This record gives sequence, structure tokens and C-alpha cells, in this order.
Amino acid sequence: MLIVKDAMVLIHLAKISLLEKSCGYFKEVITPRLVYEEVMEGLSKGYADARVVENLVNERKLRVVRVKDATLVKKANEFNIKGGEAEAVALYWQEKAEMLATDDDNVRKKAVLIDVRTIGTLAIVLRLKLAKLIDYMKFKESITELRKIGWFGDAILDKALMEGTK
Repeated sequence: MLIVKDAMVLIHLAKISLLEKSCGYFKEVITPRLVYEEVMEGLSKGYADARVVENLVNERKLRVVRVKDATLVKKANEFNIKGGEAEAVALYWQEKAEMLATDDDNVRKKAVLIDVRTIGTLAIVLRLKLAKLIDYMKFKESITELRKIGWFGDAILDKALMEGTK
């Protein structure tokens, strides 16, 4: 399965030590150049997640792909999707990917409108648990860490915890 990952998903999964496992789960994982550059800005700030992403690129478990057709980025911009998210959507269209991994509310709300199949960090973590690639302790620890990060609301995190007990 070909999946495009945007910056927040890369960062969140790296912070909870599941980015490499998720790359293995999806087999072919790509990210646009602009997203990669955004994440790499964290190197100078000492962010460990940036180092994880850099290592996965060097190990060829995550590929950085250039958007070849600028009109695809402009098309995403027409839906008020900008920056790295616009490149991620454009790359999804360009590569005919099966999924776009994004935690961006703007993109997720417009997914049907822009004909993009999305998945977020929590759903990826849940898939890893249900596929038995992580155990319940790692799953629960990941949800706890995501709660500390503060990007996700308690209700959605609690729902994921309930789903993970199945």
C-alpha cells in the first residue's frame, strides 16, 4: 500500500517511537520534499523526531518525492490547503496513493471534496495494535504520550483506547 505522510503524522509517530513500525506496516511510505524540509528544521532545535525521520529516509524506509506538477499544488491551494499539506495532497494525487496520512483538520474535513482517502496518527496506532505489531502496553503508552503532546482531544483518545482493547 502506498501512503503519503504529512509533517504532523511523521512527527507524532516519531515522538511515540512508532514511525518505523508504521513504515513497515504500510510498505511504501512517501512524503513530499516541503514536508521533509519542514520536519528537518527540527534538527537545529534538537528535536529527536527530526533525527528519526532523517534516519528512516537514509535507510530508505521513507522516501522523499518531489511534486512534479505545480498545477496539482495550485489545485490544492484552491481548496485553501497550503504549504506542506498542499504538497502532501498534490503528491497523493500525483502518485495515485491509496492513503494520505494527515492530522490536519482542514484537509480531513475536505477529504471527500478533494477525493482523498485519509488516515490519522491515532488510526495508524490502532491499526498497529490490531495487527499485533505492538502490544497493549505499547498501545496504551502511545495514547498517553499523544495526550501529553496535546494535539488530540481527550474524547478521541479515550475512544481509541476503547477500540484498542478489542
